[in-house]
Amino acid sequence: MIEKKYIEMKEPFYGNRVINVYLPDDYNERRKKYPVLYMFDGHNLFFDEEAAFGKSWGMKEYLEENGIQLIVVGIQCSFDGNERISEYSPYDLENYYGEFIKGKGNDYLDWIINVVKPMIDSEYRTKTDKKNTLIGGSSMGGLIATYAGIKYSDVFSKCACLSPAFELCYDKLMTDALDSESQRGTKFFMSIGSTELEQTNRMVNFSSYMLELCHILQSKGAICYPRLVPGGEHNEASWEKQVPAFIEFLL
Repeated sequence: MIEKKYIEMKEPFYGNRVINVYLPDDYNERRKKYPVLYMFDGHNLFFDEEAAFGKSWGMKEYLEENGIQLIVVGIQCSFDGNERISEYSPYDLENYYGEFIKGKGNDYLDWIINVVKPMIDSEYRTKTDKKNTLIGGSSMGGLIATYAGIKYSDVFSKCACLSPAFELCYDKLMTDALDSESQRGTKFFMSIGSTELEQTNRMVNFSSYMLELCHILQSKGAICYPRLVPGGEHNEASWEKQVPAFIEFLL
């Protein structure tokens, strides 16, 4: 079951956003509480007709078919120019075309933590503690999901980071990981597709980024699952195939 919420963004953001809330089939039949997974690019998760490139992650079917007891909150991104990159970047950076991007990622996570999460917790039966609060995304969404686990481990304890755009700001992310407090109890699922790396000649660099970051986080008590996906590509069809792996690992 999917419910749609509409929420107005405030400075430094603008416009209304759609939030797709997936509820387990038995939600209205039971009184139990559920863990919550907050996900970026929420329009790409459930319905092909809403997905940016006509193919979703197929999460609704997977969760229903396997009886996964989880609420998923898919938050739509901005479709205006480079605003999605800006929202999902915790740092000022240059994108792949050399354009300057103002990082609004900390403000965006603050909005999720202090506006979206309280709204979801008040309207649905959720387990509100960090043990039952998950976050995830792909590409730039995978980057900010990683950052959220590092900087806000008091809120998010389980992170799905698929094809994360580490190369745009890896040194800064590493510094934050090194400076972070204890990560005990935090889980990070990080994956990258072999095909997307081969196409951009990034196999060695990205693999070392992911493994080095996992090593640092594990030294602070985190549990990490770095995964190279044979034949994996940078698209929703490939990320759909990884849903079972990260759901099983995180839950």
